[in-house]
Amino acid sequence: MAGKFNLRKLRVVLWVLVAFITGGVALLSLGSRLAPVSAVEAIYTKPFSLVNQNGVAVTEADFLGKPSAWFYGFTHCPDVCPTTLAEMSAILEALGSDADRLQVVFVSVDPERDTPEIMKDYVDYFDPRIIGLTGGLDQIASMAKDRHIFFEKVPLEGSDYQMEHQATVQLVTADGRFFGTLATEEGFDVRLAKVRRLIND
Repeated sequence: MAGKFNLRKLRVVLWVLVAFITGGVALLSLGSRLAPVSAVEAIYTKPFSLVNQNGVAVTEADFLGKPSAWFYGFTHCPDVCPTTLAEMSAILEALGSDADRLQVVFVSVDPERDTPEIMKDYVDYFDPRIIGLTGGLDQIASMAKDRHIFFEKVPLEGSDYQMEHQATVQLVTADGRFFGTLATEEGFDVRLAKVRRLIND
């Protein structure tokens, strides 16, 4: 009888140990997924050298100290780029005086055609507060790689071409950390709320 009791007791202890170990592993796994925002890599502190729409040389340091929203596209884009920039202009308008707390940056992935002069006309059409950047293809490719941005030149008939590129807007904290994205399928109120959280972070 005592032997059966001890065996039952041993089984209970073993089950408790299994539950404890399983729970510990689960907590460790959950903890790794719930890493604090401060642990997110500051990808926007990685060096780059481009020129803005006024022909002035800029680096990553010029965009630190204030939250920012970054979009990568090209001025010959038939739909996504003009739509996105119009939406960012509407967000700046909706922010009112808080718009001064946000930098909106449009980076050309088609520097072959997008000179600073063309970029200036393009961004000014949507909102003069939007900053346009361009430069050498190698410079832009290096910058895009560091910031996990995809783009590719796609030949068309004749000598024409199109640019495939990532369509989301990247939100970045004042110290260069990735904060989140604005996606085209999200409603305006959702995008505006995300930007408000960014500038109040």
